Amino acid sequence: MIFGCNICGNKKNIYKVKFVSVNMKLVCRDAICCDEYMEQIITDEYKGIPEIKRNDSAMNNGDKLWNDFKHNNVEK
Repeated sequence: MIFGCNICGNKKNIYKVKFVSVNMKLVCRDAICCDEYMEQIITDEYKGIPEIKRNDSAMNNGDKLWNDFKHNNVEK
């Protein structure tokens, strides 16, 4: 992610970003310049939170485990 300073215009590229809450605002604790937190610059490579994609076989195995559990634990 690329961060920019609003005061001097300096830019910083940080690979591993750790966000913290400061005054009810999420900021990167490693992106500091001119004694202020830098703001993130949105680029084409950054598209927000990634989507989680699962393959069908993982979902089918989960259903089988759940169905086996329900079948074995139902009062008869």
